[in-house]
Amino acid sequence: MLTKEQIREEIKKERLLLSPEEVKTKSEKIIERLQEILPPEAETFMFYAPFKKEVDLLPFAEKLLSSRKRVIFPRVSGKDILPIEVFSLKELCSGYCSILEPPLDYSRVVRTIDVVFVPGIAFDLSCFRIGYGGGFYDRFLAKHEVGTKIGICFDFQIVEKIPHDPFDIPVDVVVSEKREIRRSKWS
Repeated sequence: MLTKEQIREEIKKERLLLSPEEVKTKSEKIIERLQEILPPEAETFMFYAPFKKEVDLLPFAEKLLSSRKRVIFPRVSGKDILPIEVFSLKELCSGYCSILEPPLDYSRVVRTIDVVFVPGIAFDLSCFRIGYGGGFYDRFLAKHEVGTKIGICFDFQIVEKIPHDPFDIPVDVVVSEKREIRRSKWS
């Protein structure tokens, strides 16, 4: 079995080869799938700003904002993520590693989140993930009340098995442009 670092490097290289058109088309397919599987009662959604050709869910965030749902983006604070509500995507500005983040406003930190869209470099068939190695999402998911954790990736980012540690937190479902992989505990 490949190490986390080997998987990370291999898939990062492959993702960087995607054209902007491929990212857009595949991202649109993923958004269509998400709209079919999201819990209908969900009101609060945490997105991420795409980085280095990650799946782009920003058009979906715009749609949810316009339908009066609560939209949250992560802001890095030390070794943690603060989930901060935004009212417009225009509020996002360059932050940690030049990734777009909301401005720091403690009055907008959200405590309970219905759905978190979790980016990753790779996901496996048991819904474990590999990120960039900082542990931000694992720490965040361990500390916060989250309804549904949805891993977001392109289909080539799904591998059979990822080595995982006790502190690694799996997502409930992984969604790519071609399929959904659900953890047995989530239906």
